[in-house]
Amino acid sequence: VVLGGKAIPSRGLCSRRGATGKGRRSAVRRAGTSDEAGAASTTRPLGASGLKTSKIGIGTLQWGDESCGFNSAYRATDLEEAFRCGVENGVRFWDTAEVYGYKQHKFLQSSECLLGDYCKDLDIGVREDLTIGSKVFTIPWTNMLVGGSPRLGKDALVSALKASVERVGAPLDLWSIHFPFPTFKQSVLMDALKEAMDLELTRAVGVSNYNKAQLEEAHALCAASGVPLASNQVKYSLMDRKAEKEGLLKRANELDVAIVAYSPLESGKLTSNGAAKDPNNKKLLELLKLLEFVGVVNGGKSISQVALNFVVEKGMIPIPAAKNADQAKEHAGAMGWALDANEMALIEEKLEYLGL
Repeated sequence: VVLGGKAIPSRGLCSRRGATGKGRRSAVRRAGTSDEAGAASTTRPLGASGLKTSKIGIGTLQWGDESCGFNSAYRATDLEEAFRCGVENGVRFWDTAEVYGYKQHKFLQSSECLLGDYCKDLDIGVREDLTIGSKVFTIPWTNMLVGGSPRLGKDALVSALKASVERVGAPLDLWSIHFPFPTFKQSVLMDALKEAMDLELTRAVGVSNYNKAQLEEAHALCAASGVPLASNQVKYSLMDRKAEKEGLLKRANELDVAIVAYSPLESGKLTSNGAAKDPNNKKLLELLKLLEFVGVVNGGKSISQVALNFVVEKGMIPIPAAKNADQAKEHAGAMGWALDANEMALIEEKLEYLGL
């Protein structure tokens, strides 16, 4: 693929950016993930795309964003350790977007740039196992943030994808519409996804923040053009089950569209430190006690691992945030085992009782 006069490897390694770890050769290995069916498996299909990815991914919303603590509370080296640890422990799905840490684009330390940098030394086999997914903003004035003229029409969206590919250093594995916006007809958005596939700038396409009706329309448009719609990224956690209650999850399963769940730990509330984040929330405290108990009977799993596994057993791919190796390893530990039917029912009964 040639962009801006320079060649981008179609499935090659990403280019070096910055001086962090200069001259280092990656020691990241392909994780010993199981492709067998059942609880021991750590992988699953990405909808009807034909791709296989991990049951749990990691979101990089805060990577490169100084307003979230980048370069103060955590640095690029911490994020690289999170990436390497995640990959070593079986995390294949890595979610980013063109606007994540966009102020760092010029310093090549935005979320997309960092992911591209961390991919560069991976063995080819390891890199090809990963799913690097990014998203395009549909607000016309987005380019005032990331550069360029007002964003209107299909060509502007495809141009934004080409810029993402340059930052990542290789064609994407998944490219999604960040959210529907009134200035873009659904047909225009889906035409952009088709062109992205035709140009081989991505291996799969998806959407994000689509409700049930919007997903049905998007799926029909993609099907008519012969392009599988791989995924829909929406908010879902034990404390926010709107996507399930409104029938979106059920319909996505019927259409073979993977649901990618962001904020699955509810901004840290569904973790061992959750009580400190909202000490007066009696419903949260009661839920945390149950999750802790379920974790103990499952061999000492943490509260967050139980919360993530619940989402996995609901058929979704949760993408919690990770800014260091410990967080990445703990998230990966939510794979390779499964809550049984009785435990799922117990948690659901508690959620109904609490009105969540």
